Amino acid sequence: FRSQDKSFCVEGALNHVFTRSTAPLCFTPKSCKTQLGSQEVSFQVPQVLVDKIDRGFLEVNSSHPVRTIKEKLSAGLSQAFPVQNISSCLPLLHQGHPDGVCHSNIFWITLSPGEAPSTEQMSQGLANAVLVSHFGQDTDKNVQEGCPVPKQFYLRPSLLPHAQAIIKKRAFSPGTLQVLSGPVFRKCRITPHSMPVFHELLVVLAVSRGTESSCIQMLVDNIQTTVNSLHQGVSGIKPSISLQEATRFGAELNDFAAFEWQLGEIQHFLCVGTDPDPSGSCVGVIRTAPAELKSCELVVVSASLNLDLLAMLLCGISDWRMLWTSDRRFLRQFPEGELRLFKSFSLYPPSYLHDVSFWVPDGEEFDEMAFHTLARRVSGETVVSIQLRDNFQQPGTGRRSLCYRVTFQACDRALGSREAAEMQLQFREEMQQHLGVTLR
Repeated sequence: FRSQDKSFCVEGALNHVFTRSTAPLCFTPKSCKTQLGSQEVSFQVPQVLVDKIDRGFLEVNSSHPVRTIKEKLSAGLSQAFPVQNISSCLPLLHQGHPDGVCHSNIFWITLSPGEAPSTEQMSQGLANAVLVSHFGQDTDKNVQEGCPVPKQFYLRPSLLPHAQAIIKKRAFSPGTLQVLSGPVFRKCRITPHSMPVFHELLVVLAVSRGTESSCIQMLVDNIQTTVNSLHQGVSGIKPSISLQEATRFGAELNDFAAFEWQLGEIQHFLCVGTDPDPSGSCVGVIRTAPAELKSCELVVVSASLNLDLLAMLLCGISDWRMLWTSDRRFLRQFPEGELRLFKSFSLYPPSYLHDVSFWVPDGEEFDEMAFHTLARRVSGETVVSIQLRDNFQQPGTGRRSLCYRVTFQACDRALGSREAAEMQLQFREEMQQHLGVTLR
């Protein structure tokens, strides 16, 4: 209140921050073309990825933080090794099924009608096609034994198979670092640090047997030096990199590291810690594949880095969704690719809690990954958290009931209560259709 010519009295006053709800983003269906074997094919992009495919974050004219980190890491590695960049024209689709990888972690794709490659075309383009198995195992085993190749297609969950193809064709020079980069796609649960798409930087090097340990240490030291140089412009963030043996890793694996375990044996985890969490979060893995070259003299060393997680840690970004926002205020904070401490422009985003309870179909295991993926799709990535609140088994019948708490909150705008309620209703309807559950 104001008393005559006196200044405003604010002691004991109630301050209220008003936010305006913006209209939800509407994504139209999108198709994409890619090379598969010797044929160019097109496919429908999964709805949850429509706004994340072909964003060009790693392109030359991009000022996105992930490109800055990728370029700095590549430049740093070139100081210690001869480097060959292989990042263009890597196909988005793989064929078959990756051994050891859970089916529910994969984005399965149906090609546009009439575009599935014939057996003859796949045979002709087999040298360029990607048939996936564990790093270090023979990917052509089924073909050599005359087994039919299954015509299943999926978005690449890793760049490892592309490196594998290069190694098998001997299209490399021992001692030269092969650098591959690009987006990869993995279904995962909804958490602030679990992302269904991220940019991977994969480096592969063939070294003399017996020198792999010193090579790994040289790689880690080089990455440490580059990260230290990057954080100098980011006040308040002091990262530290540690190399931890996989067999002695005591911390709980994050989703990135857990999926990497499925792809093949890991020798070391690369962890980056900051002041709030000095123990560190896994942002990379290191593998050795002695059998890959079928040679007594050489060993293949590979290091895979999650550039998005690294950008979050270096810039103080708490939610992975912010890296993919279309709001121009995000990139304005990184002029000409300069890394800075991120300041959220959505200061008080409202959140809404909705509980959903349902009976699981008798005799079936509930697919929690499909549940989270459905929530992503229906909400347009505005679900920030899903927590299991209750797991109940009915006496006598043995029927199982689950209750989840779903939190709706956008990372870059004010989400309206009516919009959240409508998404919750749609989520409940689609759960019955796609997951076969019975709502309570």
